[in-house]
Amino acid sequence: MFRVTILRDEGPLLADCLPGDSLFDAGAKVTAGIDTACVGKGTCGLCRVKIISGAEHLNPFTDEERKHLGNVYHLTKVRLACRSKVSGDVTIQIVRKKK
Repeated sequence: MFRVTILRDEGPLLADCLPGDSLFDAGAKVTAGIDTACVGKGTCGLCRVKIISGAEHLNPFTDEERKHLGNVYHLTKVRLACRSKVSGDVTIQIVRKKK
């Protein structure tokens, strides 16, 4: 089991995850309120999270993420929660898409 910590103003949420669970799955386990319109299919680009620590415990950046976020991960540390698969402890913060 791995731990995903979701940082929020109200205090952190802690989700226990199995290998291969997505950050979106982790958020759903603790009702974190990660935005979505496609329910984790990778098509809407709304489930943005900033990786605070543990990036080495996530799968490589995906084509779906490049489509929605561009090639600036090295600057922003933002990924799509539904495309980010967990293989160790990770700490994230939810990012709301600017309107």
